[in-house]
Amino acid sequence: MPPVRSPEIESVVRRVLLAWGSPSQEILVSLVSSDPSLRVLGFDADELWVGPAEFFNVRQAQSVEMGPITFTIDRIEAFEDERFGWAMLSTTMTTAETTTPLRHTAVLRLEAGVWKVIQWHNSSPVPNRQVFGVDLTTTLDNLVSSVLDSQTELTSKAGSEGTMTLVFTDVVDSTLLTESIGDAAWAQVIGAHESTIRRITTTEVGTVVKFLGDGSMLAFESARAAVRAAIQIQTETVDAQFDVRIGIHTGEVTRTADDLLGLTVNKAARVAAAAPAAGIMVSSTTRDMIGSMDGLHFGEPQIVALKGLSDTHQIIPVDWD
Repeated sequence: MPPVRSPEIESVVRRVLLAWGSPSQEILVSLVSSDPSLRVLGFDADELWVGPAEFFNVRQAQSVEMGPITFTIDRIEAFEDERFGWAMLSTTMTTAETTTPLRHTAVLRLEAGVWKVIQWHNSSPVPNRQVFGVDLTTTLDNLVSSVLDSQTELTSKAGSEGTMTLVFTDVVDSTLLTESIGDAAWAQVIGAHESTIRRITTTEVGTVVKFLGDGSMLAFESARAAVRAAIQIQTETVDAQFDVRIGIHTGEVTRTADDLLGLTVNKAARVAAAAPAAGIMVSSTTRDMIGSMDGLHFGEPQIVALKGLSDTHQIIPVDWD
């Protein structure tokens, strides 16, 4: 089966970090594989721990040496594919003396029906110039700015081109909600929300391109189908514990085997970022593609600046409720 987003694994790795900062190892032991193939990489060059016995012995000593530590999760993504799962986290670690941004990766496998960490890696980000001697492109914002400055387009030799209407969804203030209801409850909430998005997208003959943190990227060949899907997503989350913002844009994209590329993707994401909580915003291009549609009403157009894109842009709210 293809990899899918895994709220369950997100919950597991959240608990790993919580347990990592505790002087007691009881919880951490329950989350980590007891198999001799366990590998844990720390920050220091010598911190490569082989097997659970070595890991827990060294970890116990370090917990005494460091004192209390806490982790604030800034970003987390996890996926699963049958018996294996993997996760990526960006955190801020706070000790009595320091506050440090960190990164973590984890590989997990199912053991007697329970996800267990079989490999874990901690690292602290450093500038690319320190490693490679030059500055490198690091973010989509950097890449898009570079593309716009040189008036070139992002393309893929292995891909095909075509016009699509892209829908980006984003759960508003998901971090605060996670903190208020707890990891386990949030995993159930976001899992149900993703199932809703999959069902609605399929009904409107669209494609779930990928889930992005607590949001999603959807693709439709019809602009009308895209806006119908967006309205249905909002309608079905009216009574949810959270609000969703949605942005829609139509344009040329480059298709690869499992993704869509191009400036259209970036603009659709920026339109979503400009949408209010529980709102739907469409670009002027999508608005023109839709034309008149029974039961659909648009609000007053707005002229806005979109991060990473030059000039100003017209976006239009959809009066979906």
